[in-house]
Amino acid sequence: MKNTLLLSLLLLTGLTFVSSASHAQLQQAPLSNIEGNARSITSKLKTALTLTEEQQPKILTVVTNFLEQRSTILPLNNSNPKAYDTKLKSFHNSFDRKLKTVLTPEQFTGFRELKPATNDMTNVLSQLFY
Repeated sequence: MKNTLLLSLLLLTGLTFVSSASHAQLQQAPLSNIEGNARSITSKLKTALTLTEEQQPKILTVVTNFLEQRSTILPLNNSNPKAYDTKLKSFHNSFDRKLKTVLTPEQFTGFRELKPATNDMTNVLSQLFY
C-alpha cells in the first residue's frame, strides 16, 4: 500500500513536470522557425487579402520583423507577464502602423477580421494576434 502511494505520487509529479515542459515548448515552438512561419503567414494573407506582387515582399518583411521582436520578449511571458503584455502591445501597435502603410484600408479591415477567436496553436495567424 505504501509503495503504491509512493509510486502514484512519483507518477503524478512526473506528469506535472512533463505537462509543464510541453506547455513551455508549445509557447516557444511557433517562434522557433521565424522565417518559415513568416512565409506561411504571408502566403495565407496573400490569399485572404488578395495581396499584390508588390505588397507580398513588404508584408513578409513586416511579419518577419514582428515575429523577431516577439521572440525577444518571449521569456518575459513566464518571468514578468505584465512587462511581456506591455511590450507585446507596443509591438502590435507598431505592427499595425506598418501594415497600414502597405495594405489598403479594405485589406487592413480584412486582416483584422482574420483574428482567430482564441490563441490556436494550429493557426499560424494566431502568432500575429496573441
